[in-house]
Amino acid sequence: MKKEINGKTKIIGVIGKNIENSLSPLFHNQIILKHSLNFCYLPFRVVETDLGKAIQGIRALNIRGVNITFPYKEKVIEFLNEVEESARRIGAVNTIVNNKGILTGYNTDVIGFKKSLQDNGKFVIKEKKAVILGAGGAARAVIYALLEEGIEEIGISNRTLEKAEKIKQDFSPFFPGSSINIFSFGQDNIKDKIKEANLLVNATSLGMPSKIDNTPLPDEKLFHPDLLVYDLIYHPAKTLFLRQAEKAGAKIINGLPMLVYQGIESFYLWTGLKLEGKEVLEIIKRIT
Repeated sequence: MKKEINGKTKIIGVIGKNIENSLSPLFHNQIILKHSLNFCYLPFRVVETDLGKAIQGIRALNIRGVNITFPYKEKVIEFLNEVEESARRIGAVNTIVNNKGILTGYNTDVIGFKKSLQDNGKFVIKEKKAVILGAGGAARAVIYALLEEGIEEIGISNRTLEKAEKIKQDFSPFFPGSSINIFSFGQDNIKDKIKEANLLVNATSLGMPSKIDNTPLPDEKLFHPDLLVYDLIYHPAKTLFLRQAEKAGAKIINGLPMLVYQGIESFYLWTGLKLEGKEVLEIIKRIT
């Protein structure tokens, strides 16, 4: 069956800097087709200097909504009318909904990360210890999700300590029962933190196709069998970071389940249709 575009078709999509390898258009359009919805999901590659104009375009073109991906999850907030409370606290938006010209920002990455960690990683967050590599918009969502579920301790490692420190300042007042520590990639105490950790997350762009031979953790001796290693990158399916972790005996997850679960939530916000994770995963397996 072929999808027909007509004068009543509603547009949704994704805005990002490098979206050539995004799976979102593929699986969203397959879902639209399967459920006979009059929607079309499109990729919008936008350079940073045009981000404000692109968001204005959502209103001007009556686009129903978009996902926001790397590196605009934080930058996009200033162009919105409203931001849902958890997204405002996180300081990052990955989904925009247009209601008659009023643009509201949401963060479905939190739900996506939690559900993928619990369902795919079989990981209980409460009273565990985690190390997060990176301090951008994706990292903020991951850290917020872990704090919401009562994680005991989080170590944030980032090249720019100011960004990591800002996360600590922003989140600590809301979650006084959890400890947040900051350290740079080069500091020796990262070794101790990873050795003690139950969860290690790569929330940097190191390992994406444009940086495929890079890893945020060059010393593969730091991985250990008691560690769940999560890379938010899903293309390639197994980054150098994950291959090193697997070699050390750690359990690994890539970012595909998170993409699926956050996409389900975004799709619901735009269309009112609640999908099952299994359905979307089967579609992705079929098209990739």
